[in-house]
Amino acid sequence: MALVITIGRQYGSGGKDIGMSIAKTLDIPFYDKEIVEMAAQKGNMSKDTAKTVDEKATNSFLYSLISGGYSSSGTSLYYEMPINDKLFIAQSEVIKELARKGSCVIVGRCADYVLRDEKNIELCSAFIYGGLDYRIGRVMERYPELTHAKAKDKVTKTDKQRRTYYDYYTDGNWGVMSNYDVCINTESFGIENSAQMLASYLKNKK
Repeated sequence: MALVITIGRQYGSGGKDIGMSIAKTLDIPFYDKEIVEMAAQKGNMSKDTAKTVDEKATNSFLYSLISGGYSSSGTSLYYEMPINDKLFIAQSEVIKELARKGSCVIVGRCADYVLRDEKNIELCSAFIYGGLDYRIGRVMERYPELTHAKAKDKVTKTDKQRRTYYDYYTDGNWGVMSNYDVCINTESFGIENSAQMLASYLKNKK
């Protein structure tokens, strides 16, 4: 049975780095931005446009009308939807296809919700987080041109964007620990140790 690890993450917490490390340790595929490109192709969208709206929600009444049975080649209402909703639908289909192919690590994009009822996979959902100052520091290391104020603004806005996206497209609440199998504070354990702990836990499941 395929083991699929989904990773939700606060911005600057190192969720992507941890996901990449786990995928390498377990020798399984890793998917993050690649999903956007695959979804753009599936939904006949511009890749650049898809990247612009990735993990951004709308408040679409049309999406709420057909979300129970969505398909990127579905009803005429689909073609009237905002690009954000079309991308989410296409990404959901891509995520399911990837999970059906075998074990993998998937970062973000509501993958834990999308795969919640998927058969023949073992799903492990993780959420990676850390203190605000810690994450601001990591963002400033990655983007030296940012002042502390601008880095803080980037962190808080991205977290809000991810929360809005997750809460809109799912029936869950982003970052609420009871919604995940594993939650790790990278400020307490560090990126490398966090990845090792999660990989060790997952090896017993694979």
